[in-house]
Amino acid sequence: MHFYTFFIISLILQLTPLISLQATPLVNLNKINLVNVGIENASQNQNIYKLIDTIPVELRDLPYAVYPTDVLYNTLRFNFNKRFNVFPKAILSPRTFEEAQYVFSILKSYHLEFSIRSGGHCFEPGSLSSDYIFDLHNFNSIIPDTINDEVYLGAGCRLFQVIEALGAINYVIPTGTCPTVCVTGLTLGGGIGLLVRTYGLTSDSVKNITLLTANNEIIQVDENNHKDLFWALTGGGNGSYGIVLGFTFKMHYLPEVSFFELIWEWKKDQAFQIIQTWQKWVKNLPSSISTSLRLESKEGAIGIKIIGIKASNEPFEEWKKAFEPLNPTVNIYQETYVNTAPYWVAQPTLPFNKIKSKILIDPLSKKVIGKIVNYLETLKKEKPNVRIFLNFDAFGGNFANTKSAFPFRNAFGWWYQAVYWPYQTQTQEALGLINQIYEETSSEISKFSYSNATDYDLGARYLKAYYGPHVKRLIRIKKRHDPENIFHWKQSIPIE
Repeated sequence: MHFYTFFIISLILQLTPLISLQATPLVNLNKINLVNVGIENASQNQNIYKLIDTIPVELRDLPYAVYPTDVLYNTLRFNFNKRFNVFPKAILSPRTFEEAQYVFSILKSYHLEFSIRSGGHCFEPGSLSSDYIFDLHNFNSIIPDTINDEVYLGAGCRLFQVIEALGAINYVIPTGTCPTVCVTGLTLGGGIGLLVRTYGLTSDSVKNITLLTANNEIIQVDENNHKDLFWALTGGGNGSYGIVLGFTFKMHYLPEVSFFELIWEWKKDQAFQIIQTWQKWVKNLPSSISTSLRLESKEGAIGIKIIGIKASNEPFEEWKKAFEPLNPTVNIYQETYVNTAPYWVAQPTLPFNKIKSKILIDPLSKKVIGKIVNYLETLKKEKPNVRIFLNFDAFGGNFANTKSAFPFRNAFGWWYQAVYWPYQTQTQEALGLINQIYEETSSEISKFSYSNATDYDLGARYLKAYYGPHVKRLIRIKKRHDPENIFHWKQSIPIE
């Protein structure tokens, strides 16, 4: 299957709505036909009009906005995670820098609440708002410069677009594995993926950031201009310092890679050994190899596998000494990076989800591995109608050689625990299952989590959990560049 076709199918199955926005005419608020929008015998007391009545006149009837009366409203008001049922007054999607400045000037002058949304993949409702959503999907330019090994990416570019466009010319930037995530949210929180040991985080390849500031100015931020702000945005930026409109990235020439997967049937005792072996194996790997360990439960069917990418045209032989005695099923695909993507991208998921995470300062202890294996054994017996996904990504290699607001450069890796479920009525059961493994192991791992795996359960602890020793510096930079705290949400950087 062609890579682009694969991603489009994935996009549709995840119910991501933005692909059809420009092809659908927007409804003029001044000429609305109540029958056409399915509201018969309506009056001004209908709650849909209560929302509209509160919109300032300067934000009404914009050609790049979606309102509660528009056909697409009940699709676009949702994010990737359908748990959160929020009714914004308008979804504002400017198309140019000037329109972005206009929208922000009105929001600021009226002191209106708003969220910033690029791809809508925040696992909590951080990019949703019951007031206004500042949506960036129209900023989707991809402009590669092979002379300087750079690429300009608009804030609304989705990863499948980036991987496809750069792959056509044998270049890459390090990204995550979910095709419909946007580059902005990924980058501002760091960006962990299957090239992390070779090229570092996504944010480590950033050379320049185009930022709409609290003063409604569009500035260029890099290591020479607004150096403190550049540091903060590359790993601690998540919606706290301004509205990012685009990036210039360093591209990496990578014409050929090996993607590998080692797969086993689930056996309790062997699973323990596989996890231990993977952790020891990672420590001696060259930086050209990045790898993940994946454990999964689907209605009681347990899977275990190791995947990874060797960023080289050399054959992948490094698996044999460690894993050949454990008799895995081995699949190795040596080809262009873009052609390996269908093997490793995240598959379409169920509509409701929750994620939790831990930074692994050190490898998992035998005690924690035992708890994980026993947890999966219980799921095998009980067969809950949910998907539970436990993923471990190893750090090290070149990842440790760079500096930014992402503080955990010397950590072993990170672990995220995700649960996906099909029906809203299963929410409490699903949350209970993912909280169980988190609570059983949390105190024995570390106090730290990954900011892109947004978890509101952290409460007031989120700052220390996400940013560790960098909290005070991030707050100082925030106060300097956004003293009125215009850019805020539940887990943003505060000014105090």
